[in-house]
Amino acid sequence: MIEFNCIVQQGCVPEELRPRLASELARVSADALGGGPEDVTVDFVEIPHGYGFRAGELSRLSSVRGTIPPGLDQDARIAFMRQIHNAWVAVTGCPDEEVNVSARDRGA
Repeated sequence: MIEFNCIVQQGCVPEELRPRLASELARVSADALGGGPEDVTVDFVEIPHGYGFRAGELSRLSSVRGTIPPGLDQDARIAFMRQIHNAWVAVTGCPDEEVNVSARDRGA
């Protein structure tokens, strides 16, 4: 099972984009890690406006935190996270610096 917890700032990732984002995360994961889209779960947590700050300014940062099967080598992990990042940017239209992607091994 592959799980994503996506923390987004209120107003930065509209509700209507979230199903498409989930679909893209599932597609990229299946392509990179095997399995099918049904093996991927995606949850969104929204930070209320005025509760997230970065460098003293309201944050627009989205954090995409993945939990993946153990054993992915470093080069493949980097490529996978880059693909997740690129998919997020393509769907949302946000600048590169407004999304942070991480992927840890399940059970770690």
